[in-house]
Amino acid sequence: MVEPMLQINVNANRALRQFFATLVLGASILATAQAQELSFTLHENLVIGDDEEAPSEYLFTYPEIVRTDSQGNIYVKDGRRADVRVFDANGRYVTTVGKRGEGPGELREVFGMHVDGDDRVIVADRMSRRLTIFSDMGKSFTTKPLADKGMIAPNPILSLDDSFVLTYVELFANPEGGPSIKDDRVLHTYDADFNRLETFAQLDDIYDLDVPFLNAFSTSPRAMNVATNGTDTIVLSPHVYDGYIYRYTRSNDMWVMEKLKGGPGPKRSFMPVSKNDFDTNPDVRRGAAMLSRSTGTYFARILSQSSGVAILSTGEILHFPVRMPLKQDFEPQAELFDQNGDLVGYGQLQFDNPELNGNARVMESISIQWIDSADRLYLVRRNSKGYPVLSIANLEISSL
Repeated sequence: MVEPMLQINVNANRALRQFFATLVLGASILATAQAQELSFTLHENLVIGDDEEAPSEYLFTYPEIVRTDSQGNIYVKDGRRADVRVFDANGRYVTTVGKRGEGPGELREVFGMHVDGDDRVIVADRMSRRLTIFSDMGKSFTTKPLADKGMIAPNPILSLDDSFVLTYVELFANPEGGPSIKDDRVLHTYDADFNRLETFAQLDDIYDLDVPFLNAFSTSPRAMNVATNGTDTIVLSPHVYDGYIYRYTRSNDMWVMEKLKGGPGPKRSFMPVSKNDFDTNPDVRRGAAMLSRSTGTYFARILSQSSGVAILSTGEILHFPVRMPLKQDFEPQAELFDQNGDLVGYGQLQFDNPELNGNARVMESISIQWIDSADRLYLVRRNSKGYPVLSIANLEISSL
């Protein structure tokens, strides 16, 4: 269901909607009047990083950010590296953009990375407090300073027509000492020259800031997943998923927020735990979060999280929640919303490979990083030996 603030008629033409048939992602999706349980099957076309004997260029610590360009090249920002590796559409290593350092064109801490419509690689460096825009796969570059005050760590960066949307929470020093002052908006649009235009999306719409753990988690790099159709729609899913995602639509020079309700889930999205439980109880530690902030240290066992969100070329929304019960295997799932924001269906997310489905380590690690113009999904998972790999897959959706 769509919560109040929805400004379109979700009931129009319901009698004309057809029953769900088997389909492949990218085809037109017709909603049913009531959400139903569906099957979501990943068909892997390419896996990068699965050969531990391959050259180091092909191996990952953890692919944190993934993008594609107009030629189908794949750009990967890997954990603990201050550069961006480029692979062609067949998974062959092409080049590396940037390198660690403090000089021009060098990077210290890559916090955000994006590839725009002109195939420029845009890198946000938190330590150097600047954006570096690489052209021609790193052969030339320009720089742009980040804000001159406050702490800004944009992640992700996404394209919107001839502008950009950056996701971050701005923190300012408290003149009275104590915890930093937190800005209350999380989405920020910038023009083509990266001058800030507007800010929107209230942080307390997304997280209950009266809950200490959620307040602390709201500024975490993992706090939110964001996707856009590139023009007038942005979808945000909180990592600690309580059953709602948030759609922002540009209308009459304003961004209108809609709260979209997902499928059945646990009664609570997390449970606070003690440090002793965190340290000694394997069921608690699996899926738990520890946050050390100026307001204190918080321990919680997350029971429901979002592992990614995507907007299809047809306008439908895919969301990927994970249920994480205490004494059972994690349950990766998917939810499909139509253009009106109504939930069409939900169900288990699985691979077409039974060996992957039967490996708890693989299934617990799935994280959706990107969707390209052909509606291919780019996801990170562990392989059977526990090493992180980048998987490119088509998603088949079918009725049960």
